[in-house]
Amino acid sequence: MGSRLAPLTHDRPKPMVAVGGTPLLVRTLARLAEVGIRGPDVVVVTGYRREVLEAGVRASGFAPTFVFNDKYEPWNSFYSLSCARGAVGADAFLSIEGDVLFDERVLPRVLRAPGPGVLATEVRPDCDAEAMKVIADADGRVRALAKTLDPRASMGEFIGIARIDRELAPRVFDDLAAFVDEGITHQYYDHSYHRLAGRGLGPFYVEDITDCMAVEIDDLDDLARAERLLAAGA
Repeated sequence: MGSRLAPLTHDRPKPMVAVGGTPLLVRTLARLAEVGIRGPDVVVVTGYRREVLEAGVRASGFAPTFVFNDKYEPWNSFYSLSCARGAVGADAFLSIEGDVLFDERVLPRVLRAPGPGVLATEVRPDCDAEAMKVIADADGRVRALAKTLDPRASMGEFIGIARIDRELAPRVFDDLAAFVDEGITHQYYDHSYHRLAGRGLGPFYVEDITDCMAVEIDDLDDLARAERLLAAGA
């Protein structure tokens, strides 16, 4: 719903806020098309003001598969990813958050990386409280993933782009389905990656994208920073 981007989100969902004149989601769809992922192979999970999102995407010339999350307001993002299970089927998938602006180098790097789980991560020591922090071994194998981790122990921030290979996808979706029974519907989807990594499953690996441009846009300050990066050609 993007309440921190108000008033820009009063009439549209956060992914349809424009950066450099183009909605965030349209930029993401274009990045996916650059690596050969297009049409119904792209699954867009909608919620708040879905009719605005769907109309805007179609007007931009893209034709993804739309899946509606009817619990977008009371439940957290774990359910958005869970809703995509029927459309994904038994395939591998990329999960991309709808509020991330990223350059053309990120997806090829994530697609090439060893799997079966890959987390695009900005390696830096100064993660704040809102950052989804990552703790990993020296070989890049993820051990923990949470906003609440000690930034001094973390290697950086997961920026909301992941690859989950075919052999790992059922474990992720099964774990997400358990969130409802466990009463943890407040959790983010990446809490599943954290849980599975903690059980020694996956494995999930960090893919360092520090030299790439990737900005999570949560508020108006983030949006202004993203606009500056685009204007500078980052």
